[in-house]
Amino acid sequence: MGTLMVAMAVWYFGRLGVSAWLPGHSLPMGDLVAYLFLTITGSIVVQVLLAIANRGEAGAAPDERENAASARAVAWAGHVLTAVIAGALLWFMAHRDGMMLFHSLFAGLLASQTVVHWGTAWLLRRGF
Repeated sequence: MGTLMVAMAVWYFGRLGVSAWLPGHSLPMGDLVAYLFLTITGSIVVQVLLAIANRGEAGAAPDERENAASARAVAWAGHVLTAVIAGALLWFMAHRDGMMLFHSLFAGLLASQTVVHWGTAWLLRRGF
């Protein structure tokens, strides 16, 4: 799931182009709608494939180790999101660009969600 999130973020922010990030330019919302649709569809497909590949584990409740690893990854993601929000608000105070604020916060949400997925996987593989 983390790889899907990164791939979709690279696609989305790559579609915006460099000129879209300049102050005063508007960022297209059509790509946001396409991103949301593709991400939701991709997430469903990935979850179905993972459930098919791991039939015995698909419905099992997480154990204590998984819960602890997930909680730690969520804490890391909270720090990432806090830093992005603070930076985006400082940028907004200096430039008064609402579209940039929106997309900066959106990027922060993507980054924090990726940290949750990859952080949990990394901690579990590390034997946390």
